[in-house]
Amino acid sequence: MPCLAALALMLPLSAPGRAAMRGAEPAATASAPVVEIDVTGERPGPRMWKVSKGDHVLWLMGTLEPLPKKMTWRSKAVEEVLGQSQEVLPSRPAFGFSWNPIAALRLYWQWRGLQKNPDHATLQATVPPALYARFSVLRSKYAPRDTEMDDLRPMLAALRLFEKGIDASGLSFHHEVQNQVLRLAERRHVRLHKMTLPIDDPRGLLKEIGQIPVQAQVSCLETTVARLESDLNAMKARAAAWAVGDVDALRRLPLPDQQAACLAALSNSARFKDLNDKTARAWMQGADEALATNTSTLALKSIYELLEPGGILERFRAKGYVVEGP
Repeated sequence: MPCLAALALMLPLSAPGRAAMRGAEPAATASAPVVEIDVTGERPGPRMWKVSKGDHVLWLMGTLEPLPKKMTWRSKAVEEVLGQSQEVLPSRPAFGFSWNPIAALRLYWQWRGLQKNPDHATLQATVPPALYARFSVLRSKYAPRDTEMDDLRPMLAALRLFEKGIDASGLSFHHEVQNQVLRLAERRHVRLHKMTLPIDDPRGLLKEIGQIPVQAQVSCLETTVARLESDLNAMKARAAAWAVGDVDALRRLPLPDQQAACLAALSNSARFKDLNDKTARAWMQGADEALATNTSTLALKSIYELLEPGGILERFRAKGYVVEGP
């Protein structure tokens, strides 16, 4: 289910931060040219936050996506923290379920069938004409050879279009920073905090996702189209700010509420909502355990989950931890 997994990874923000960001104005207009910002080469990435409980410390590194494809990230500060840490806490848990080859095949075909609209309806017949016209302009620009996009459900068409637009803009969603940190930790023999959430009924989860109302999916597509029309300049500006550790600039560049609309659509599935809630709780539980057990831990999390009102930094403070940082 790679497409579903990718959609889940697009939606990292928790409800308080999304609500606070909805009033933010787009950083660019539809007619504005995309600004070329040179963030290739080696960059240090953001400064880290220090969360303390007595003499135990959790170093928080804020990650960002998308980032430029050609950017090489290297942080001496992270390497120094790894040199004194006992554990690394990744940004989200792994997901797992028990299966045999027959069950896996059934799941695959269920996922294949889920991608297309019921009764073989086209996207053009499913969404409002004005929205389809805007979608078509972007598809012609970013994915002119993708002939299958018009057969997808609106939410999955939104994901495919967004991936194509990001790729064509020289950006990437492939977790290079976290993967690099985990490779560094492995080379230094720093253990990985194990977080695995079981999916007890993956077929039931897919069935519920297949029943998400069309209007909720249309809202996800509409906000995705709006973000591609207006936010590419800001995406590049966020990448540039992250690359040089300019946290103040990131605070001034909040995310549009594309994630809110798409997560709201997915949350029509009770199973998906429960899994999303468990994911957030598992990370915070892992952080609490690390602070109780280790003298030093390196943790990763989306930087906007750290910065948002009511977000992780505020939750650490509410727990009585000392939080210091940029």
